[in-house]
Amino acid sequence: MPAGTAGNMAYPFYHMHSEGFWELVLRPGMESDLQQRPVTSMTRLRSVILGAKITQKLFQCITDNQCREQLRATLLHTYFSPDVQPILLRDASENQEAYEYSQRLLAAAEKAMPYAAAEDRPRQVRDQAFRKAVMSLYMHRCALCGIRMLTPDGHTIVEAAHIRPWSESKDDRPVNGMALCRLCHWSFDEGFMSVSKDYEVLVSPMARAEQNNPGVIMTLEHRPIFKPEEDHFIPDQACLSWHRRVVFKT
Repeated sequence: MPAGTAGNMAYPFYHMHSEGFWELVLRPGMESDLQQRPVTSMTRLRSVILGAKITQKLFQCITDNQCREQLRATLLHTYFSPDVQPILLRDASENQEAYEYSQRLLAAAEKAMPYAAAEDRPRQVRDQAFRKAVMSLYMHRCALCGIRMLTPDGHTIVEAAHIRPWSESKDDRPVNGMALCRLCHWSFDEGFMSVSKDYEVLVSPMARAEQNNPGVIMTLEHRPIFKPEEDHFIPDQACLSWHRRVVFKT
C-alpha cells in the first residue's frame, strides 16, 4: 500500500489467494465469483470466503518463538520502508504486552487480587489490555442499554469504561469495568446514570432537568444491567458504591 493510504484486511485474501502458504476456503458456489469480481471490503470477503487454512509448515513456524520472530523480521525488512519499520516493531511489542496483561486480568478469579504492577506499564498498554479484557467479558454489548453493533472490520459501538477511574483507583481489575456505548459511557461519567445495589440501571433526576431531553435513557431506569456470564467478573459493588456516592447526581 502506498504511504498515506488506508489498508484493508480483505486485500490479501484476494490478491494473494493463489500463494502456496495457505488455501482459501470458499463458500459453496463462489469459486467463479472470486475470479470474476475483486474483493475490496470485509463485507464482500465474508460473502465469498469462509476462511483460510495455512500449511502445516507455516503453522509449525509461527508456533515456534524464534522462527516466528525471524518471519516477522523478514516481512518487515522486505515489504516496509526503513522509517516505518521501528513504528511497526513498537506497535507489535505493545500489542503483545497488552494481550498478555489482558490475559492476566481475565485469569484473576478473586476480586481482591492486587494489580500494583500495572502502574509500571505504559498507559497505551494498560488501556489496550483493559479494553481487551472488558470487551471479551461483555461480548461488545453495552451493560446499561444492551446495544451491540459491530462493523465487518470489527469496530464496535461500545467502549471499556472504568467504574472508578484509573487516575483515582489504579485499579484495572475487570470488576472495576463495564462495556458501555458512547452515550451511556458519557452519561455514566457525568453522573446521569449509575448501577444500584441490585444491579439495576439508575437514572439521575438531573436527567429530567428542564433543558434536557434524555430520550431513551429514561426507558432504562430500573432495568437489570447486562452482566458477564461468570459471576466473579460481575461489577464490584465497592466500585459501584463509590460511583453512586461520588459521581452520581441525586
